Amino acid sequence: MDWGAVNLPAALEDVRVTRLPPSSFYIADFISEEEERILLQKIADAPKPRWKQLTHRRLQTWPSDLVMNKLIDAPLPQWLQEPVVSRILSLPFAVSPDSSNLFADSPHKRPNHVLINEYPPGVGIMPHKTGPPIIQSCALSAWEQVYA
Repeated sequence: MDWGAVNLPAALEDVRVTRLPPSSFYIADFISEEEERILLQKIADAPKPRWKQLTHRRLQTWPSDLVMNKLIDAPLPQWLQEPVVSRILSLPFAVSPDSSNLFADSPHKRPNHVLINEYPPGVGIMPHKTGPPIIQSCALSAWEQVYA
């Protein structure tokens, strides 16, 4: 499905963030405005039980919640597979025939779950560390960075 044109780099090495650890990349406009609109609508249309109210945010987990610190083995919904997952997997580390994608060495070879956080205006995620092996983040709607 073609949800709009985006300009992706030829490889992740082209979008490396030099002042952060070498595994940090930033792709501006990773999704198109139309894709963003569709994703936001899919998130909004999720059944109410999908949302968990936490202290300073609401959370959806896909494809399942953690059960005893484990995920139920299930595929991500199609609206996350296209365009997000397929686009992530299409990007090699380097422009070379033998270069692999970001998830090639991960246990599942692809993203295996998605956390969707909704923060009230003026509230954001507190400083924290997120566990290995791979973290990918995509900000939808409005976003801001605040450094303390």
